Amino acid sequence: MRILLLRTWTTNIGNGFIDYGAKAMLERAFPDAEIVETGGYPNHAADTAALWRGTRKFERMAGHGADYESPTHRIRQNTVNISELIDADLAVLPGCVLSRPTFRKYFDTLTRLRERDIPIVIVGGGGEEYDEVEREDVEAVFDALDIEVLLTRDRTAYEEYGDLVEYLYDGIDCSLFLGDAHQPPEANREFDVHTFDKGEEPDIDGASSTIIRPDHAPFDEPYHFPVGERARELLGLETPLFEAENVFVSDMVTDYLFLYANADVVRSDRIHACLPALTYGNRAQFYFDTPRANLFDRVPIDGDVTSEPVRFDMDELEREKDEQVEALEEGVTTVL
Repeated sequence: MRILLLRTWTTNIGNGFIDYGAKAMLERAFPDAEIVETGGYPNHAADTAALWRGTRKFERMAGHGADYESPTHRIRQNTVNISELIDADLAVLPGCVLSRPTFRKYFDTLTRLRERDIPIVIVGGGGEEYDEVEREDVEAVFDALDIEVLLTRDRTAYEEYGDLVEYLYDGIDCSLFLGDAHQPPEANREFDVHTFDKGEEPDIDGASSTIIRPDHAPFDEPYHFPVGERARELLGLETPLFEAENVFVSDMVTDYLFLYANADVVRSDRIHACLPALTYGNRAQFYFDTPRANLFDRVPIDGDVTSEPVRFDMDELEREKDEQVEALEEGVTTVL
């Protein structure tokens, strides 16, 4: 069996953690399968180009670009994804993809896969807003693409979208399989990690004397759409990246995993800074209010991750992973 793993774009390095974990999950479920990874960056780049055209006033006035958010916008359709050039038995789309922005980027590629009768399975699936508009968008895509298998990453997605599929599993985030995918070496010193990309880093009592500060958006140009961030910097609302001490940015997913696997405590407003730390047995605390944080209700932690540093129950984590692998095996049998 050949499985296409449709990697999501790594402009946000946390999506790379999802991709690594999804591949490890697939390898456990189907050890004899050929897993072919294809990048989602072409879709992300085309989507940004379409959005950029849509913001140009003269284009709107000329009647062009009015459909810039449409998944069938000509710029998005002009893009080739390597998955469209490979024969396969199954395609897997991992992560927090149950949203208009993701399906807008991927819709044309997914449609071309379905036209070749390649089933699409979503693993570790979650939404962004979980409002009525998002529900309508997701339902329309599921109907159009005949998606029948969904392993969710949080209880909200499980309850919100369970009626759309034939096979549903109340699962966990793909990044919780990172320990199966990669084991970083040990660091030669102690440090904490503070990853605050959405707001200013808070003052924290009791933090380590050495704090490393990763940024999760390493590829700032040319398709990261950085206009809003630059405007915030110019207005003094955001500290420029390299003004802080011990700032870190890298083009390698494993570099970030090294930090999260070795930190004493990770404090962050990014879910996928906390989850890798917890997965490697470390402590983490989360500092942002978002519906996407509902996934913390579905993982084996020993307290409230929003109020104090917590750890995973590692034995319980392994049990959850085993059950998710079994569910993936069962779900795939319903479409093959």
